[in-house]
Amino acid sequence: MMTITDFFSNRAYGRQFLQLFEQMAATITEEYVQDVIRFVDTNGFSPSFEELMQRVKALSDELSMRATWIREDYREDRGRRSLKLTTGCKRIIKRSIEEYLTRSKTIMSIRHQDLINCS
Repeated sequence: MMTITDFFSNRAYGRQFLQLFEQMAATITEEYVQDVIRFVDTNGFSPSFEELMQRVKALSDELSMRATWIREDYREDRGRRSLKLTTGCKRIIKRSIEEYLTRSKTIMSIRHQDLINCS
């Protein structure tokens, strides 16, 4: 016989899936930011606007793919979809892209300023 505590401890909640996705998105976004730092350090100049937008698209695609996995895992566990989970994943993706762009612009401007000062 299953107790109510056992029942609820085995259930997966959308909030847990969102927290997991948020952690994944933060890790992936950080990897993309580190890629910009490496690019500037290696090449001595910032990536072009087109290159930056290609990276934004790649980040968006990767996060969307991971969100799909998270939503499918939730659906398999719960037997139904969650509109809140889908909306939450979209919000996290949007925030992650905004963070990536903000941090990338800051890094590029600092690196550019450092190069000007060294010249």
